[in-house]
Amino acid sequence: MTGSATLALLVGAVGLAACSDPPPSITTTLPPLPEAVSTAADGVPPGPVRPLRWLQVALSGEVRGEIEPCGCPTLPYGGFARRERLLESLPPDGPLVQLDAGELLTRGISTVREDLGERAAAVLDLTAQVGVQAWVPGPSDLLAMSPEQMAARRRPQAVSATWSAADGRRLFPASTIVEADGLRIGVVGLSAAPTTPDSTGLVQVRDPVEAAREALAELPDDLDLVVGLGNVADDDADRVAEEVDGFAALFTTTGGGYDEPRVIDDVLIVETPARGRYLQVMPMLLGSVASQPLELRLPRDRLYNLRKLRNKAAEDERAREALAAAEADLAAAAAGRNLAWLETRPLAEDLDGEATVDARLEQFKREVLDEAARRAAEPPPPSTPTYATAAACTTCHLDEFARWSFTDHAQASWQSLVLRDATGNAECLPCHTTGFGEPGGLGEITPSTLASFKAVQCEACHGPMAGHPDNPAIQAQPITEERCRGCHDPANSPDFDFQTYLPRASCQGGRPELHPL
Repeated sequence: MTGSATLALLVGAVGLAACSDPPPSITTTLPPLPEAVSTAADGVPPGPVRPLRWLQVALSGEVRGEIEPCGCPTLPYGGFARRERLLESLPPDGPLVQLDAGELLTRGISTVREDLGERAAAVLDLTAQVGVQAWVPGPSDLLAMSPEQMAARRRPQAVSATWSAADGRRLFPASTIVEADGLRIGVVGLSAAPTTPDSTGLVQVRDPVEAAREALAELPDDLDLVVGLGNVADDDADRVAEEVDGFAALFTTTGGGYDEPRVIDDVLIVETPARGRYLQVMPMLLGSVASQPLELRLPRDRLYNLRKLRNKAAEDERAREALAAAEADLAAAAAGRNLAWLETRPLAEDLDGEATVDARLEQFKREVLDEAARRAAEPPPPSTPTYATAAACTTCHLDEFARWSFTDHAQASWQSLVLRDATGNAECLPCHTTGFGEPGGLGEITPSTLASFKAVQCEACHGPMAGHPDNPAIQAQPITEERCRGCHDPANSPDFDFQTYLPRASCQGGRPELHPL
């Protein structure tokens, strides 16, 4: 084909693309994320030329036990059902590999800690069900499952080169090879060091640079791509990129905050937004060896145009010719290079609908409700106070009750569930009711029990008070920031400030001033 003919076809391709429908609009309520940047650079020399192969990688991380969207006034996105529906709708940009960078199992919001193991099991079931092939355990995951329990779950495969037992033996495979339609991707796991007292003694932590080198040396040579995956701190990820040869890219959790992709010594580092509310989707065109660095291109750089031409090619001869020219142009650009595009996809309300994971989701929520009912019905240990409900407090504290009645704890906390028809949702009840799953608290969900325990009542802040004031040993507990953060966590209440929020929720200060309408 002559140069002028090729140019004419490419111009025609642009015209066809311009006349086609624009990409679906992103949900207008999405918060701003850093714009994906191109890391294509003249400083990355091409590697050996290999046959072109298309691949898609879907990356998640820091899901932290959130199995469905939370309706709290932050980001009502995420959930496994929406993820399943998004994956089903992805463009056919090659076989799909799914990876999770860890911090997967433990939910921050919960007043009932006994459900950690059940939640972790459900999250792993759901993660496998949507198709994740490998994940890297992180420090918070140790609060929900032991390393042995995680390793026993074969789907998805847990990998970690940096965690070992006290005697030095590996707790997990250092790496795994995931396959998709004949493509083979080597994945090296890089777990961060535990920092909380509950988890620091459960694993020994190796230096990530040393561990990564050793794991890479054990991988076979016939791979299509080699990546590092995990939740190590940003500084450690940068050290691995600088000091270890053999990775095409590193995929990590956000750490202190979501950063746009960066390149360290030619190695691309991509972070995944937290809480499973977005999915990082990376179409790739591999034209070199497994360790050749991925070069990130802007999504509109050839990829969008190629997709539009593919959609039109079946019915339009001009589109078929333009597609052939566009593919040839892209093949030339990918010779000896591994190209990638990054699309940060929100799991928003446009993805609502039925999904195959629904049955497992409902099973877990039913188990939580049943267990809460069982615990609430148990007699409390001797000398342990139970719940009296706010109605009992009005006998002596009518002014305080009146002030509380005007707070969001009394009104919005419960009304928000009513408006969403979520008054029986086990994911919401711990933070929108009082005493959920506690001895003498909210157990079986009935109109009567909800009327007694709905909203964030006195005892949610001051502790169980049944028997007060007759029993002098039962006294209100101090309100602490730690107690508040059980529900006002960074994910669902990112603007929470104890000193400014407390006066807004306080019942103190005497009878409220009422103004006539």
